[in-house]
Amino acid sequence: MTSRSIEEHRADVVALLSPLTPLNLSLADAVGCVIVADYVAPRPVPPLALAAGDGFAVRSSDTKGARMRPVTLAVTHDALPGGSPTRIVPGAAVRVARGAALPFGADAVVMRSEGTATSLMLDTEAVPGAGVVPVGYEITEGDVVVAAGTRLSAGHVAALAACGAASMTVRPAPRVVIIAVGSELQSHGSSREPSVAAAEPVADATGPMLSVLLSAAGARVVRVMTVPDDAPALRSAIDDASLQADLVITVGGLSTEWSDIVGPVLSHAFGVEVRMVRLSPGSRHGLGTIGPGDGRPVVLLALPGHPVDAAAAFASYVADAVAELRGVSTARVEVVAGEAWASPFGFAQVVAVVRREDSDAVRVAPVGDPAAPTMRDLAAADGLCLVAESTTEVRVGDVVDVLWWPR
Repeated sequence: MTSRSIEEHRADVVALLSPLTPLNLSLADAVGCVIVADYVAPRPVPPLALAAGDGFAVRSSDTKGARMRPVTLAVTHDALPGGSPTRIVPGAAVRVARGAALPFGADAVVMRSEGTATSLMLDTEAVPGAGVVPVGYEITEGDVVVAAGTRLSAGHVAALAACGAASMTVRPAPRVVIIAVGSELQSHGSSREPSVAAAEPVADATGPMLSVLLSAAGARVVRVMTVPDDAPALRSAIDDASLQADLVITVGGLSTEWSDIVGPVLSHAFGVEVRMVRLSPGSRHGLGTIGPGDGRPVVLLALPGHPVDAAAAFASYVADAVAELRGVSTARVEVVAGEAWASPFGFAQVVAVVRREDSDAVRVAPVGDPAAPTMRDLAAADGLCLVAESTTEVRVGDVVDVLWWPR
């Protein structure tokens, strides 16, 4: 079996995918999805000058000389939030509540509770603009409120709603089904699937971990399930998943042992290729398309079963698959190595690392033994570092790529 580099495997995975078709969704439903075009503010926010607090709206010119001789202004009416803008007459004041539109002609709000419903006495001059939220203070007309390619958050929703938007055209979150294979596996507590484990089960740790990683990357995990080492059961699960998902991920069962049925089922029933990838840890992976063949194909990725190996696969190329479906770039960052470690010859390496902040840079150091990573290392890590196949030693000060662990 010919081996591929992780770069070749990643390129083959991405080549099977394309960004999902945009949908127009309500703002609430669009949270977490990626906006496909710049949203430009059609109007300023606020569209009218507002009172910054409770007080009295005045014309500053009417308060000239108030320090020398107090000025008394007649209070002609009240202004409340939501009401139509009114007009102030010379020599008068308007009692305003916070958020009320400033009366036309007024240019300041005197923040005080003194005064009555009919008159206001001032012994200081009002400063133009004082106590006023000007037009466009929050958002200026023509501002790019949310740029294309942005994953919508609650803050974006607030700004968009303030501009009058009720819906947004976005790429929806990719739907993912995770299928963990093994008769020994016990379903995770949150799974809707019955356990298929024997009398002494092994907890499925990889499925829940991938669910968290995929969700953090912007996918929507619609199902995490376990199936036994049974070819008909696996074929049925994959067929079912192909009707529910944009991406199906199988976990485990990829060895050449006679008891592992994933490779033969994937290759013979679905035409999915199982291959050797020069990646440490975890070197057997699969990729292909499944489904009835009409419409958009559903991509299947087969990952190693151990959580550490699956985490390495996620950091190396599964994150890129999700990003491609969402129409964005993978969120890897360049970080400086704070400690040295050896990397295996002829293999790309994924290392669990911790983050250390210096005054001049963010640095990372490996957790545990990079040559023999454990789940304990994953639990202690802040991220996963990707070391190129051509590198046999990471030195202090080298720049490395890191995918931060979701918290």
